[in-house]
Amino acid sequence: MKYQKLILLLLAIGLAPMIRAQAPTSFYEHYTGLISEEVKLTADLVKVKDGFAGYYYYEFNEEGSWISSKPIALDGYLDDQHQFVLNEFGGQTSFFQGTLENTQLITGQWVNKNLKEEVNFTLKATYAPGTIPLQLVEEHETRTLAGQTYPQAEFHVALLFPTAQLDPAAYYQLNERIYQLIGYRGAVDPKKNRIKILEEAYFQQFESSLAQINTDSFPDQLNWEKSIRMDVINNESSLLCLQIETFAKTGNREGTQVKKYLVFDLEENKLLQLTDFFSEEKTMEVRQFLDLRLREHYKLDSLQSLTALGFFNDEIEATRNFYVHPGGIGFYYNVFEIAPFSNGPTDLFIPWAEIEAFLMEDHPFGAFIHR
Repeated sequence: MKYQKLILLLLAIGLAPMIRAQAPTSFYEHYTGLISEEVKLTADLVKVKDGFAGYYYYEFNEEGSWISSKPIALDGYLDDQHQFVLNEFGGQTSFFQGTLENTQLITGQWVNKNLKEEVNFTLKATYAPGTIPLQLVEEHETRTLAGQTYPQAEFHVALLFPTAQLDPAAYYQLNERIYQLIGYRGAVDPKKNRIKILEEAYFQQFESSLAQINTDSFPDQLNWEKSIRMDVINNESSLLCLQIETFAKTGNREGTQVKKYLVFDLEENKLLQLTDFFSEEKTMEVRQFLDLRLREHYKLDSLQSLTALGFFNDEIEATRNFYVHPGGIGFYYNVFEIAPFSNGPTDLFIPWAEIEAFLMEDHPFGAFIHR
């Protein structure tokens, strides 16, 4: 017995480094840290298997005040040795690389091709007051038609839900809105898994749609794919902003991506609408900023007609599909909302400094905007 205990102890000691090295395959964390004494970093990152992505922003000090950038998308990977690369989505000049020490600590270098040297950074998972932890729920399944290898359908969701630490009413509101945005319209039954219900409905649609089609020729060209992913745009100062991105593809058709946003006031325990920020009259005036941003985005001059260039209207309305962030407010237009598919989606971001005069006088977000 004495030798057995000794062997077990030695095995435990030998396996300890291996156990510590194992990281969860999926998680969400809210990270904060410094890139220098003058620049703060905040990142909300989601790891799903080897994928590692999310949003970050930086703040710099200018005459005693911290100025925030817009949210910047990151897309990358994490290998088996816990080494990661996070590229700024759509950018070619800078990226982050380093080590995920554990889910609570990230260290590495920020590499900018315009700078001569790499800049070290450290990020720690922190949840200050006004910030909430979120639970990552993942479901992934692939099915084929009976007795065949192809065609196949893939269903993958990675969703973020609040924990039960919230006020029960807020918890319920947030959950129900998330389910609405991912497409669930059925009755609420606590005994049933609503994600599984969506999954089964998707595969049933796949099977019924192909039931009368001859799949013998080019069966792999009849594949279906659907993914729903959630990311965090903001999780600070009692304002939670979530992004729900849905991608769907059937057969050889172009896939369609749709992004929707949810903004929640954690102090007032309520979902926020555009009318919580702007009166109806001021919302009309916000259009001038949207027009300016749109023309900057597409490199148009102030006299060019939008409809002549393919847009559906000459004036851009403030969409209710908006997101908020310490740096400003963003208005997101999915494909076909203001322009044809060839234009792609349009993301128009306006810093608070430019638009603050248009906010409602009694808006409760002063602490959020003036950080």
